[in-house]
Amino acid sequence: MSPTRRRLSPYERALESFGRSPAGNWYLRRIAPRIDPPLLRLSGGRVSSVYPTPVMLLTTKGAKSGQPRTLPLLYLTDGERLILMASNYGKTSHPAWYRNLTANPAVEVLAGKRSGTYTASEIKDAAERDRAWGLALDQYAGYGDYKERAGDRTIPLIRLERITA
Repeated sequence: MSPTRRRLSPYERALESFGRSPAGNWYLRRIAPRIDPPLLRLSGGRVSSVYPTPVMLLTTKGAKSGQPRTLPLLYLTDGERLILMASNYGKTSHPAWYRNLTANPAVEVLAGKRSGTYTASEIKDAAERDRAWGLALDQYAGYGDYKERAGDRTIPLIRLERITA
């Protein structure tokens, strides 16, 4: 555990330990994406199957099709900004939603009081990226596992900034 990592409750430690196990990885890839969209819609973006870890429903526009694509994603907050990790569970390729965001950066977010329209941009500045990566590891140490499994691929970190009317 990093010396700056926040202290986790016993429930959060158990949830993180499960998430980093083969069974937890299977659950996060196969089950949570099916359960979380209806849970998030019913709760206004406040409750997911991995509560208290913050999960949003992100709606992007397909890079090729232009059709709306909605999926649940873990996120973290940095002031008014939201940060997404395009970890793809440590795969060696970027997730499809990342390609959608780079083609069409305007997105809709359902995440309780943080719901709204945002614009996405990749965090490229080294200092800002290091800080955001530290926040991600503080939230879920499993991102370190994903980084190892990703090999030479740099996991993109995406900043979402709210679009005000």
